[in-house]
Amino acid sequence: MPEEYGLKKFLRRYVFRPYIKMFLSRLIVLYQRTLSRHTCLYEPTCSEYMLRSINNIGVILGIICGCWRILRCNPFSKGGYDPAPENYFKVRWVY
Repeated sequence: MPEEYGLKKFLRRYVFRPYIKMFLSRLIVLYQRTLSRHTCLYEPTCSEYMLRSINNIGVILGIICGCWRILRCNPFSKGGYDPAPENYFKVRWVY
């Protein structure tokens, strides 16, 4: 039984998480290249913000931060420079 738990933990950490992160990153890059009009009020753009936050703080929190940013990006906001949150102890870029 403990070996199965170790195998599940290993698979979750080193197999599934990087592929989920890579898949979401590829979807965002595909959106940036095909559908994006580059008219965001913020710097970096909302799609780049979501890409950076997914890579910096993880998939779940990155999606939550990116969705919050998209909700804030409207014609009534001031815009400006708003960097993505960073986890200074563990920054991994997956492409």
